[in-house]
Amino acid sequence: MSTTHHYFLSLTYDGTAYRGWQRQPGGVVTVQQSLEETLSEIHGREVILGGCGRTDAGVHASQYYAYLRTEKALNDNYVFIVNKRLPEGIALREAIPVSDKAQARYDATERTYDYYFHGQPDAFLDRYSSLLDLSSFAPAVSAQTLPLLLQYTDFRAFCKTPDRHNTTLVHFREATLFRNPTGDRYRLRFVANRFLRGMIRLLVNDLLMVGKGQLSATDFERMLQTGERKPHFRLAPPEGLFLTGVRYPYIDQEAVLPVSGRGEWIAL
Repeated sequence: MSTTHHYFLSLTYDGTAYRGWQRQPGGVVTVQQSLEETLSEIHGREVILGGCGRTDAGVHASQYYAYLRTEKALNDNYVFIVNKRLPEGIALREAIPVSDKAQARYDATERTYDYYFHGQPDAFLDRYSSLLDLSSFAPAVSAQTLPLLLQYTDFRAFCKTPDRHNTTLVHFREATLFRNPTGDRYRLRFVANRFLRGMIRLLVNDLLMVGKGQLSATDFERMLQTGERKPHFRLAPPEGLFLTGVRYPYIDQEAVLPVSGRGEWIAL
């Protein structure tokens, strides 16, 4: 009688060369497809993973979990073997044993995203932080708008495809704007029970518009109140966005900032 073993694979990936996490038809290169192909070779059978959620093309993850079921327990050097064969930009940090009822997507109680942006060109930043025109950006104005996200729960106005969701309710626990000590780099952190399609990048774009005086805080709040967007529908660039944390009742792991985004940050 065979025993089935269940694991969460703790992953990091650079999303630059990938069309998001989710496997797609037509030969599109995604993180899930690349990982499944590598694991299928290692296990000698077809491996299908269950991910903790989707990320868009070009978006990164410094903490991502995928569910793996195996007939045999993994070897002690499994992480090393996998990493030696994974394509560039994907890394396995840990294989965590979980119960047979664990689900990477539906068991998650909270997710954390961090969005990095800067105003001066930097060849070592542009892959992991969005270069934006910040000449008229007033960070304090954007920071003063963030508490609105904790006051409202329906984010229909900040979803690319609201009709595809069963609900557009989201419960925020944190929304914070940080700057580095020299004031030339910024990080927006969002922590909530769930996020909608395109939600973070829509929020970032509009929060920056508020900080630049292109959108009033009143109009921003009105979208939260009514669920209706103004004619503009623009997403912030993907390269600054990282999924940095996924919380489960049975895994005690804090959010992890990417190496490119660590250092001292000052909350505004």
